[in-house]
Amino acid sequence: MKLGLAWTKLINFGLFQAGWFACVLGAAFGQVWLGTGLGVVLVLTHLALVPNRAGEIRLLTFALCVGLVVDSVHMRTGALVFFEGSVFFGLAPPWILVLWMQIASTLRFSLSWLEGRYVFGCLLGACCGVLAYAAGVRLGAAGFGPDSTFALLQIGAGWGLALPLLLFVARKTASGHEAARYQIF
Repeated sequence: MKLGLAWTKLINFGLFQAGWFACVLGAAFGQVWLGTGLGVVLVLTHLALVPNRAGEIRLLTFALCVGLVVDSVHMRTGALVFFEGSVFFGLAPPWILVLWMQIASTLRFSLSWLEGRYVFGCLLGACCGVLAYAAGVRLGAAGFGPDSTFALLQIGAGWGLALPLLLFVARKTASGHEAARYQIF
């Protein structure tokens, strides 16, 4: 049974928000693996509900790879400092990579209105990326390097490029033109 479009978008947004808070607060309060694990469970819940699982897995995997590159560059240049959870020196921690999969999980659902709007996606990515990272820093999950202006500009540029790229991949991995809806049972 397919859920209605409004319910699908609401549930999708709820899964994303719960995952964001789990990962960020887990890192902020020294429970990084608990937060990461909960974030992964929420991503898996999303995957269990989507009808085009193969396409969604490709999108989420691509987002994970983009996140690994973007946030590792932020670390290596000193724009961002992650206090908890890094597994390999110089690479972004798993909890932030789960966040990249979570944002990608919204692109065909609660953020489907962005489809094909690459310029707007660039602007939205730059602004909202900065705001999301600033919120994570204020909560204590990470820190900006010594030059916070440089950090914010670099994060904005990274997300300004990443979001349109993710929107393009979301479109290419979609199964059809019908609005994506969650399917239960």
